Amino acid sequence: MQLPSRGEKFLCAYSGGLDSSVLLHAVARLPDIPVRAIHIHHGLHPEADRWARHCTEFCRMLDIGLTVIHVNVDKTLGKGTEAAARHARYEAIATQIQEDEVLLTAHHRQDQAETVLLRLLRGSGSQGLAAMRAVTMAHGFRQYRPLLSVSREELQAYADSENLVWIEDPSNSKTDFDRNYLRHDILPRLEKRWPRATANFFHSAELLAEEHQCLHEQSEIFLSQLQGIDPHTLSMTGLMQYSRAWRAQILRAWTQSLGTPPLPSNVLTQIEQSLLLAKPDANALVQWAGTEIRRWRDSLYLSEVRTEMPPDWQCEWNGMGELVLPNGDRWHFESCNSDTPIAHDLLKFFDGPLFIRLRQGGEHLLLANRDHHSSLKNRLQELGIPPWERGRAPVFFSASGECLGFGDTVHAARFEDFCRLSGLRLVRSV
Repeated sequence: MQLPSRGEKFLCAYSGGLDSSVLLHAVARLPDIPVRAIHIHHGLHPEADRWARHCTEFCRMLDIGLTVIHVNVDKTLGKGTEAAARHARYEAIATQIQEDEVLLTAHHRQDQAETVLLRLLRGSGSQGLAAMRAVTMAHGFRQYRPLLSVSREELQAYADSENLVWIEDPSNSKTDFDRNYLRHDILPRLEKRWPRATANFFHSAELLAEEHQCLHEQSEIFLSQLQGIDPHTLSMTGLMQYSRAWRAQILRAWTQSLGTPPLPSNVLTQIEQSLLLAKPDANALVQWAGTEIRRWRDSLYLSEVRTEMPPDWQCEWNGMGELVLPNGDRWHFESCNSDTPIAHDLLKFFDGPLFIRLRQGGEHLLLANRDHHSSLKNRLQELGIPPWERGRAPVFFSASGECLGFGDTVHAARFEDFCRLSGLRLVRSV
């Protein structure tokens, strides 16, 4: 068994079953490998406490530190007990793993074959059928599966030769779980007819992973030619030069590069029909998993789904602290001098606090180096601010009703004078 590299620290996921027992025992025998173990107590079985005690004794025998974490498995997620337990498990691990540690898990060749079959049944593409990778970055930490090419028979032989004792979870034999059904009913039948079925599933997953990596690398090259200065924008004209299949790959690469949830196939179909074929001024929109893509002019815009602002919202602000909008956006004055009395200067300069509301249309302001007022709407159009953004940023007015600016994008000459003289800058809080 090989680990990623020397000098790494490892956290081994240890359930007490055969697979993780072999992994932990084998790692413990390697010289100069810093490793500790974590056991997740799901509380789903009456014997869960005994299993935790077994894991504690096994780790004591190996002289390896063990952390036992109790979790509540939320069965209301709608994904089944297995998926809910896995979700709770990785959430718990994320709270315990250190920045310089790599998680070790005991997934083996049969696990990979089961994963390939499950994803085939769900209609996955090349990325999904590549199944589990030996080294991944997910849940906020690195994960390594050193046993992925090892068969369960080899693990059993190792455990027998070392006289290991492990836990047999009765739920593993229940075929009402999809994975267990494949493990106990389907794979044995396939292997009876095709003895190398499991090995070939594993090999196919490796080939698909390589092919997907090639697709992804080429998609990133295409993507780099289509993104604007703001990586959250994508050129429509450029994108439409590619075939539909390549457009899907580029869109997947784009969303992945920005850390959004994966693009489902049905959402890609919506993008094709609702965005790419829409009129440039249609302000079309597609949403999924808290993320949205909009089209405006010649660009696609990707962002998080944000709460809409009440159209009649308004408030007063003296410049102190944060200006918190109903949609959660926050604004503040950034000062180059921490001793600047912001409220005093603002109230004196504008004869009162700022009056703030959303853009309603018809606003005009006197920009620097202009001798006449300009339409805020026209200025925002000139700057290429998308329509939906124009209804989210605050518009500032003086007590006398003079329009002073729009967010941190457009400011009247008098507002710029105030900021310059006071050493202030209006910014949106990150």
